[in-house]
Amino acid sequence: MTAFLDDFDPRIPAVPIRDDTARIREDFLVLAAHEIRTPVTSLLLQLQLTKRMSEQEPEKTPAWAAAMLAVFDRQLGRLARLCDDMFQARHGGLAHGAPARQPLDLVGLIREVVATAVAHRPAACGAISVAAEGSVIGWWDRSQIERMTFHLIKNAITFGEGKPIAIEVRATRARARLIVRDHGMGIAREDHERIFARFERAVPVERFGGLGLGLYIAHVAARAHGGAIRVESELGCGAAFIVDLPLAPRRSQRVRAARRSSSSSPIPPSRPARARRGAGAARAPELPRGARLKLAQVKQVHQRLLRPH
Repeated sequence: MTAFLDDFDPRIPAVPIRDDTARIREDFLVLAAHEIRTPVTSLLLQLQLTKRMSEQEPEKTPAWAAAMLAVFDRQLGRLARLCDDMFQARHGGLAHGAPARQPLDLVGLIREVVATAVAHRPAACGAISVAAEGSVIGWWDRSQIERMTFHLIKNAITFGEGKPIAIEVRATRARARLIVRDHGMGIAREDHERIFARFERAVPVERFGGLGLGLYIAHVAARAHGGAIRVESELGCGAAFIVDLPLAPRRSQRVRAARRSSSSSPIPPSRPARARRGAGAARAPELPRGARLKLAQVKQVHQRLLRPH
């Protein structure tokens, strides 16, 4: 029997279609990532074994086989990174929680990421330049910053229309600034905020593909470090993505990290006693037992001498 709109029971609560669709999409991405990741991991292990064997006996490996192994390595790496992005979409962009900070050279990391991006897109070789004056050291999560910079560089390669890409890194006393600039198709002003949301895109999916997660993951990584990301662009004039990152975490973040560290480590028994005496009070060294007895005898003699006769 055909059901018409008037036949629906008004007592049934309406379901927000947009929210439900987003949840279904997230669940599907996680399920697909699990299903894809398992064979990809197995293939990566087999590829590494094959490459190691070919490197040990290069004279037995034809040139065409080495070229094919390089292609397999690039494509399997893309699949593995795609699976990671799909997991990130479900976990709010940070599947591993708060940043695990450590001293990190942003310039050196970007050069490594550029090499990885060029390996995935050999046509971009020679089109990317990195400008920096020395090292820029900050306390950042290497995995999250690496993922952020990779997506920004990949975005510039994808939409830069084969034109040069300029990457600039500079630092002030408290902050680092990363600029990734392309000279491609550009982004309309009304899309500047929207492109950093999950699954959002400013171009047709049929032409460029992708999941619409790269800029979202970059935005969440920058925000997790107390930083920010924005874009300056107009249609037909290229785009410049600007990331500002504090070189060190804020004091409140350091206090929370110290509390987590102290709660996970045992406190020595003598520490509370020292704290009660105050930070400026130094604990006197303990005398041996014989010296303590001798001191007590001297005090008794002294007290007897002071008594009136």
